[in-house]
Amino acid sequence: MATHRVARPRTVLVAAAIAAMTGCYSGQPVDQLLTGDEALLEVARGEFTDAYDRVAMAVIDGDEVRTAFVSADESTTFELGTATKALTGLLLADAIERGEVALDDRVGSRFELGDADAAALTLRDLATHHSGLPQSPLAPGALDPVASRDDRSEQPDLGGLRELIDRVALTPTIDGLEHHYSDFDAALVGQSVADAAGIRFGDLLEERILTPLGMADATVVESGDLLPERLAQGHDEFGRRMGSRGAGAYAPAVGVAATVDDVVALAEAVLDGSTPGAAALEPIADTRWPRTQTGYFWEVESREGGEVTYILGWSQGFASAVLVDRRAGIAAVLLSNVRDDWPWNEANAILDVVRE
Repeated sequence: MATHRVARPRTVLVAAAIAAMTGCYSGQPVDQLLTGDEALLEVARGEFTDAYDRVAMAVIDGDEVRTAFVSADESTTFELGTATKALTGLLLADAIERGEVALDDRVGSRFELGDADAAALTLRDLATHHSGLPQSPLAPGALDPVASRDDRSEQPDLGGLRELIDRVALTPTIDGLEHHYSDFDAALVGQSVADAAGIRFGDLLEERILTPLGMADATVVESGDLLPERLAQGHDEFGRRMGSRGAGAYAPAVGVAATVDDVVALAEAVLDGSTPGAAALEPIADTRWPRTQTGYFWEVESREGGEVTYILGWSQGFASAVLVDRRAGIAAVLLSNVRDDWPWNEANAILDVVRE
């Protein structure tokens, strides 16, 4: 992996109490602290203005990495949410290279699904979001808001593998749903690869993907006792505090938490082609968008003069994005503690910092 130069952060005091009291102040909330690259801070000033925002941003341009933070730092950890599936896609491609699984393997050949619709689905169907499974696979009540607690390890974890398979068996696929996001998809892919390897998913992902990439502080949060100490407090889109919990058998879909340095390491490996399972990045199917195709969970948008390989993610209290222009040698990373189901505009604003 290429050695990079990290821009030295500088601290910007965002407001003064006297200015706020006299009405002379406009801009960031008085209790926000902005640090890092000035061009990225300009993006922050336009996009992340709530007092509870905690954000980490980075851009990569060749061997240079520039970072900026809103009330956070290099050690702050964020849930990747559904962007976790990007790592699961790499793991699938790596397992295919090892001869452990094949894209056309059926889920029903590995798990007891009887005559359920999902039994006929292949890893290809799942990894390209062409399974026809609905978006909300979790047990009843699992998506209900969770009030924040000081002891986040007490939050109820999501279901285990048996509960996942039982839920899949009871869930019919939807006819005509050609490309549709579902957390079922990545959960089944990750658990299938883990079953083929004979290793628990969290251990397998760490061994084959996280460690080789240098994602030293990334954690697969399969249970609440694994929640990182430096995990930011999450919020929903209305600013309400949201609790975090273990992802259980859904960890391949939503279970990884990471720092900005972890995600920068991922983006660098995508840029230089050194990531394990790099075949996951290559398009193999269409999406609902005319200019966008999908690999194994990674999507590729065609643009004038090139293309952008990307993954977007969200959870109840977080949002994340990685955008990579491999031809131009640039990338953008966004980690936020506020839910945003499609952090596309913010991520592109960050990427524009190194396009200009």
